Amino acid sequence: MNGVRSFAPTILVAALGTTFGSALVIAPGIVVQALGAAGLADLGPVKAILSVVGWLFLGIALYVGAIVTANTCATLIAGQTRIIALQRLVGATGATLRARITRTGLVVGIIGGLAGAVVGTALSAVFVLVLRGNGFLPDTEYTLVPWELVLPIVAVVLATWGAFAAGSRRVLTVTPLEALSSSVEPSHDDVRSGTARKIWAIVLMAGGAGLMLLGLALSAGSPVAVLPAALGGFVSFAGVAVGATIVMPPVLQLIGRIGSHDPVVLLAGRNAMRAPARSSRATIGLVIGVTLLVTFAVALGIMQHVLEAQLEDMNGGQATADMLQAQRDFFVQLNAVVSVIVGFSAVIAAVGVVNALALGVLQRRRELGLLRVLGLTGAQVRRMIVTEAVQMVVAAVVTGLVLGTVYGWVGGQTLLGSLGTPVTPVLPPLTIGIVVVGALVLAVVATIAPVRRAMRVPPTEALAVD
Repeated sequence: MNGVRSFAPTILVAALGTTFGSALVIAPGIVVQALGAAGLADLGPVKAILSVVGWLFLGIALYVGAIVTANTCATLIAGQTRIIALQRLVGATGATLRARITRTGLVVGIIGGLAGAVVGTALSAVFVLVLRGNGFLPDTEYTLVPWELVLPIVAVVLATWGAFAAGSRRVLTVTPLEALSSSVEPSHDDVRSGTARKIWAIVLMAGGAGLMLLGLALSAGSPVAVLPAALGGFVSFAGVAVGATIVMPPVLQLIGRIGSHDPVVLLAGRNAMRAPARSSRATIGLVIGVTLLVTFAVALGIMQHVLEAQLEDMNGGQATADMLQAQRDFFVQLNAVVSVIVGFSAVIAAVGVVNALALGVLQRRRELGLLRVLGLTGAQVRRMIVTEAVQMVVAAVVTGLVLGTVYGWVGGQTLLGSLGTPVTPVLPPLTIGIVVVGALVLAVVATIAPVRRAMRVPPTEALAVD
């Protein structure tokens, strides 16, 4: 369990984060060099602005990656409880085992960071080659390996190392007595969340909500109101992430009631609620990704709506179709660029969801064997697992849509409320369609391979005690 090979999906998450970070670090320099070749001067402020925006999006990706990595580590450890307990039984201490896992996290971060930097640099070189070939970029020399490239590597390594340290805390709760048990039931931590976690989650969510209300109260006077509102959004969402075991179980329970007259669907819903902390860990990364996508989409939709109203007022209600179409085309392109940038964080979250669901299926091999012995057919077991995954993904999407709509509306209201135009949430249908369809495909893809692998094992062998 402590080997690097066991954490291959986490290496992929670290590599994706560094690839994204490398591209964001290289891009400002390329833009500045292209503008300089075009004859523009005094480009320092342009590079500074682009760098700040790039580091903002990189910070979001690192935040998502750290949560996904910590949850993956915790899921792996939960599935290896008996092995850890055996090691404790023969004399290993929890602190020793945790230190070993943390060192593995450092190695995982270094491997993923270096691989991601190479891929990010190579992709940047390909884009420069293509854009220079079609005349979009001037024919000049571009710096593809700036000294700043070391920064995303260090950031990803530290984030991965810290995520492993956080995810490995469960090792300290494994007792040697658990090695003597023929089965491993969900631990107390998987069933209930700690009091300290609940308190922190409530404090963060309440404090963030207060800051957002302050921003809304000041929105009529100045666009500066967006600052406390944005801070409140970050704080409150941190509370949602910390209190995932408080927020997600009620949503999972509600989604699980849909179609519960079918015994297979009912069993799928009960499985998700049997270990709510495990289910929350599997879904919170996707909640973050969906929330980010919907937040930016709603904020840009509100901005487009308000600016169109302002354009018509400036022209006495006689804004030409060409003017409106030009503005809409601009927002379509802007939304596409922002969606691609933010969507990278959603991709990282999706990798974490696939990994968590696949691990959950493989770690429940004995449970699946027992269900088949009790009379469920292989097709029913497969449908149960896919239904459970769909319920969890739908719960994450619903939560992300609600949170993203609220955050996007608060951001739009505090930024544009001083213009005097009523601001209402604008949900782009295309974004919602992509999120919903992509999430459902994700749920099915995440379970097909591990379920097929688990079904190949005869029920008697699955029930055997290692």
